[in-house]
Amino acid sequence: MQALLGGSIYHATTLTYAGQFMTCGHCGHPITGELVRKKRKDGGINEHVYYRCARYTKPGHPRIRVKEADIEAQVLALFDKMKVEDESVRDWFRAVLRSQTKDAQADSAAQQTELLRQRTLLTDQQDRLINMRLDEEIDQELFAKKHQQIRDRMASIKLQLDVLDRSKDETAELAVKVFELSQTLKEKWVTADYATKRRLLEIVCLNSVLDGVTLVPDNKKALRRPRRRACF
Repeated sequence: MQALLGGSIYHATTLTYAGQFMTCGHCGHPITGELVRKKRKDGGINEHVYYRCARYTKPGHPRIRVKEADIEAQVLALFDKMKVEDESVRDWFRAVLRSQTKDAQADSAAQQTELLRQRTLLTDQQDRLINMRLDEEIDQELFAKKHQQIRDRMASIKLQLDVLDRSKDETAELAVKVFELSQTLKEKWVTADYATKRRLLEIVCLNSVLDGVTLVPDNKKALRRPRRRACF
């Protein structure tokens, strides 16, 4: 839906860098986009896309509007910083990520083995408890209390085993895939549609700040270029 406000047409659902992608470095409010159409002398129409704070018109607020092309250039520069040009460094980083993935899987396997051992012990305890009740060595009240404790513990172990199974499937090779994505971001961006660009922005630099005319990515969420450790 389009809203005509003061000669500017807003497309909140189609402007790439609007919709909570950035906040204002001055006041922290969301950055919104606007499509401005200007008629040329020859009768044609020039379209210009700008981004500005939603509180742009408030007293004391900087009256700064940034062209979409300027933000686009900064995003592409960010993608360039993430790219590792040296193929040997890329191969090294992939090897490190795969090694870390294997280590994580080994840790998960060890945790799974321990949980299975605990589950076996609890099953044995449960059998002994039932036999004690059948032999009337304990009363019904104590039996019910202990039986519930064992069931609760077994339910907790089952939950932990399920989580380990899911984590193993979901994280296997994920780090390598994320790294590979970081190496082709610029190429993907050039041919991407709006939905794909928004998804890439969410992965790379969601919650960025527009400080004046400068895009400041959220470093805690942005994909970072790997650094090779020095060998001594």
